[in-house]
Amino acid sequence: MRRSSARTATTTQTNRDAFDLTSVKRDAKEDVRLHERIFGLKEAPTFHPTKEEFKDPLAYIEKISAIGEKYGIIKIVPPKDYKPEFCLKTENFRFRTRIQKLNSMEGETRTNVNYLEQLTKYHLLNGNKSGVKIPQLDKRPIDLYKLKKQVDDRGGFQLVTKEKKWAEIGRSLGYTRKQCTSMSNALKSAYMKVVLPYEIWYSTHKQDVDNLIKKADNEDTMSVDSDICEVCQKTENDQDLLLCDGCNRGYHLYCLSPSLPNVPKSDWYCLQCLTAVGKDYGFEDGEEYSLTDFQKVCSKFKKNWFKKEEIPVTEEECEDEFWRLVENPHETCEVEYGADLHSTQHGSAFMSAEQMEKDRFDPWNLNVIPVAPQSLFTHIKTDISGMMVPWLYVGMCFSAFCWHNEDHYTYSINYMHWGETKTWYGVPGSDTAKFEETMRNAVPELFEQQPDLLFQLVTMLSPGRLLQEDVQVYAVDQRPGQFVVTYPKAYHSGFNHGFNFCEAVNFAPSKWLEHGLECVKRYKQYKRQPCFSHDELLITSALNLNTLSHEDLPWLVDGLFEMKRREFKEREHIRHQDIKEQVVELKEEAQCLHCHCYTYLSYISCQCTEKVSCLDHASELCGCDLNSKTLCTRLTDQEITEIVRKVKEDVGTNFEIWESKLNQIMFEPHVSPDMETLLELLERGEDTSVPQESLDRLRDYIQTVTGWNQQVDTALEQKDNEARQRLALDLLQKAYSVGFDERELKVAALKKYLDGMDELDNKKMVPASYHQSGRHLRTNSDKYKQLDQLNESHHWEDHLEQVLKKPFNQKNIKKLLREAKEHGIKGPLLDNLIQIEQMGKNWLYRIDQICKYKEKINYGEEQELLEAGINKQNPQLSIVFEPQLMNKLRDLIESSKQTYHELEHMLQVECKEPLLFDRPTVADAQRLVAASKEMIFQSDKLKILSHELGRISLWNVKARAIFMQGRQITKSLDTIIKETFSNVQSIVSGQDKNDLYCVCRKQEAGLMIECDHCHEWYHNSCVKVPRSVVKSSMVYFCPICTGVSDSVHHLTKKPKFDAISNLITTANALMFCPKEYQMLNASYQLMSEFKDRVQTFCRSRIQLTSGDIPHIRRYLQSLEGLEIDLMDETEFLKSKLQYLSPAHVNSDARELGIHELDRKDNNLNEPVIYHSGPTAIHESSYYSSGASHLLLPTKRHQMESSLQPKSQKVIKLTVKPPNQSTDFRHHS
Repeated sequence: MRRSSARTATTTQTNRDAFDLTSVKRDAKEDVRLHERIFGLKEAPTFHPTKEEFKDPLAYIEKISAIGEKYGIIKIVPPKDYKPEFCLKTENFRFRTRIQKLNSMEGETRTNVNYLEQLTKYHLLNGNKSGVKIPQLDKRPIDLYKLKKQVDDRGGFQLVTKEKKWAEIGRSLGYTRKQCTSMSNALKSAYMKVVLPYEIWYSTHKQDVDNLIKKADNEDTMSVDSDICEVCQKTENDQDLLLCDGCNRGYHLYCLSPSLPNVPKSDWYCLQCLTAVGKDYGFEDGEEYSLTDFQKVCSKFKKNWFKKEEIPVTEEECEDEFWRLVENPHETCEVEYGADLHSTQHGSAFMSAEQMEKDRFDPWNLNVIPVAPQSLFTHIKTDISGMMVPWLYVGMCFSAFCWHNEDHYTYSINYMHWGETKTWYGVPGSDTAKFEETMRNAVPELFEQQPDLLFQLVTMLSPGRLLQEDVQVYAVDQRPGQFVVTYPKAYHSGFNHGFNFCEAVNFAPSKWLEHGLECVKRYKQYKRQPCFSHDELLITSALNLNTLSHEDLPWLVDGLFEMKRREFKEREHIRHQDIKEQVVELKEEAQCLHCHCYTYLSYISCQCTEKVSCLDHASELCGCDLNSKTLCTRLTDQEITEIVRKVKEDVGTNFEIWESKLNQIMFEPHVSPDMETLLELLERGEDTSVPQESLDRLRDYIQTVTGWNQQVDTALEQKDNEARQRLALDLLQKAYSVGFDERELKVAALKKYLDGMDELDNKKMVPASYHQSGRHLRTNSDKYKQLDQLNESHHWEDHLEQVLKKPFNQKNIKKLLREAKEHGIKGPLLDNLIQIEQMGKNWLYRIDQICKYKEKINYGEEQELLEAGINKQNPQLSIVFEPQLMNKLRDLIESSKQTYHELEHMLQVECKEPLLFDRPTVADAQRLVAASKEMIFQSDKLKILSHELGRISLWNVKARAIFMQGRQITKSLDTIIKETFSNVQSIVSGQDKNDLYCVCRKQEAGLMIECDHCHEWYHNSCVKVPRSVVKSSMVYFCPICTGVSDSVHHLTKKPKFDAISNLITTANALMFCPKEYQMLNASYQLMSEFKDRVQTFCRSRIQLTSGDIPHIRRYLQSLEGLEIDLMDETEFLKSKLQYLSPAHVNSDARELGIHELDRKDNNLNEPVIYHSGPTAIHESSYYSSGASHLLLPTKRHQMESSLQPKSQKVIKLTVKPPNQSTDFRHHS
């Protein structure tokens, strides 16, 4: 893994010299791009205001907003003469940086890195001291996280293997068969060895992990006590307390599952640290610098990274390299960023407002824009200095700011004072929802850990990925002296090309109000701390109308109307619950303890606590009854209404619009206005210049209907039926004098309605027509309310009956509960429905978790699942689920049962067969492991299975160490064992054949050479004879005669027979048969038989004689050619041969063979090669550097004359004593 860091030691000596501004870029020189921008990104627009347009920044930004909002970001290039003075006191300016690891910022890459860390910790826990060695394919690391995701997306390991989808997965990961022919096997092997064991373990412990994480979320992370066991919560037996190397929490060895016999020697991590990697991700603090110090760090880093001395790095190269690093999980680049430096602490680079002279006033000064008259920030009394003063940003190459939108969806403006380019990426506010959905789909694991991830400003996502999901993304390059403006809701991010200095601030013109309200609702949803109270801003603005322009007032009116509607609705809802109410001077900046929203207009308080809640979360405040709590209001309903009215009065109302709405209400058919609408219309008309005649007409109608209805209510309240009838008749007479259409119809309906009240008193079912009549007459009596409630109750019960007859639908149930709450319906049916809703929700969640293999059940509990929703004690509370869901669950249970029984039978029966051949294969175990991952039952056998696979893996490692030494690493172990078996079988079976030659015991083929001592023929490809032999008179001695076999390079590192014997013994103790075992055992059996033959020959007589030399040579040829080493037998026969038939080679000759021949061979011309066999003279055509046993620089007849036998010497073989009765002829 390539790793680079920009960090250096903190400068110990304070630099009091001012920063040299001549050493940085201060002009906006633009690079010429040679190619299309990365990801095919389009440019955001750049604006060049005239000097006149440049005089009013907010007016100009408003002017271009129609275009700017389509892109989310825009760039503004000021007139050429705009050059604000850099006023920062650089000699005193020091700042602390943030450390950024590029591949940890990108969301998908961070998820990838987190997963690799989880894998590493898991394998460390399971005895792999080096953790995970990432497998490579096509000379690059396999992306294990993407491999895991691809396998999951295709149904899991078992299904991928069954349907042979490994090649398809390889292509999706960017591999091709032309580049890597073993693609499928390599990916499958990487998954099985590295990913699958962890996934099996994780699925087994998922429930424990979830419980621990929930527990950790509810705990104070600062109060970790390592002296207490996290499982049993006891402090006893501290000698058995194991501390996690990640979080320092303690666990008793015997409380762990599975328990540990002793403290591990290597690092140990608890479940929480192993599975919650990255949950607390954020930027770490870096060093403290002056500008001069940081400039040196930046320059050195960029120079070393790009390794360019004279040619400058182009913006195009820098952008491409940035995204390469961000998206590469295996290359870590670490940089620093001086971000979010508060100007109140560090100072602003712009001149302060107090220092500016009137004739030099700069409206684009970032200290001025937030407090401009058009900015609504001026109406906020609370301290929001974080949004009203500029922030400073000191960048270096690759330092970045992640995707975010501004606090409260405000505007932002950024100015670059000097330095290298900053590249921005922006998403328009219209695509905010699509952007957030794409982020959640791209990194669901991160959102699961941090639901408010989008507020954290720590996550990047490739613009290319966003474009794939049809999210609009635009880019713009900011250079010195240029502004970048972001619009409300627009997500933006970017990075720096090098050392630069920028300054930014927020602002809020009146047009922003609707966006601000939307953001406040979003903050409330995510329980995020707002910066200020939106309601306070509206009220304060309304009380200071003289500071607003007439064009801004419509925005304020709409905001106030929405505020009034929302506040009154919340108050009405809470008042229906019999709560006390009082008008008080509310606490400044009071916030709801649950959702953290500001409670400027009203809140709920209780005597038991000093905390308060908003009206929506009264039940969250404390455990007291609601009637003991108090609704505290800052302003009464009348005061709020008066504030809104005054603003409306200043705005004015168009008479034509008012008249049109009145006519629509009064005369259009099928329109039944409520009294509130009529009163509001009258109020608006009275506040404006509506003709008095129209107002009188509306007022008379309202008064007449109101008076008549009040009399109807009085009549309905009469308990005496006779008196009620008399009053009704009087009302009927009065109704005829009212000159409105359809009055007769309404009067008749009244009489019918009154007659029906008797039915209500007698608790009988009241016809729906009576209720409709009452509604038509807009009566508001208690009797009507009672009837209305009864009618709604009947409708609700009918709806309830229909819903309960159908399969459980959570949406319909919630709708019924909401209707019951709205209509005040209570009783046993509602209580039952609440229980049904909760029970159904719990069952659906559990079934979903089980179907996703996130929850395991014990074997035997499946019947409870199949009977999900059935309440035997109270059948009325029973639930019927969708048939598709239950069928899916049944299929899952059946397949899981098969896997469970197969697992039990395999481990308890098949794996206990006495012969390894009869036991299941490793492929069977791996298939069962994959199937178990998709099994819903818990089983201890999974741990046994995983442990056995680990033992087999260790056995394979041992086998590879034995067989792979000195061989080509491109070949698999299986291939090498097969080649070894073929070699052993060929040589052993050809031992007694006379038409075979050489150490390989094969027929003549190609170029061969004859030994001048034993006259045996050898393949040139086997013994590697130098070409110099052909052109000289040197003699050739074979490896058998010299007793030296170093030149037969493929036989110099042969596996020892004893090592293979141990390997076979180890394999027999395994529960599963490795796939290499069959060939390995066959080779072992052949070698065992051949070893017995050799030893029988060696023991065939007390002392081997010269008559045995041909047999000795034949055995030695076979022993040399075998790819399994019988070391004792070989050494014994070599010593016997050297004793009985020595080949005299003096030391000078040996030295010449290994040194002089090498030197001479370099000058030899290519020899003429003749085909030859054992019966012809031929030339060798192979060069070898290790031929100390081959040649002597003398004539052959001289050599032969010196070959005289020496006196005999007894050499004993360290094997069994010779059997005198053994007949040599049977073994020769």
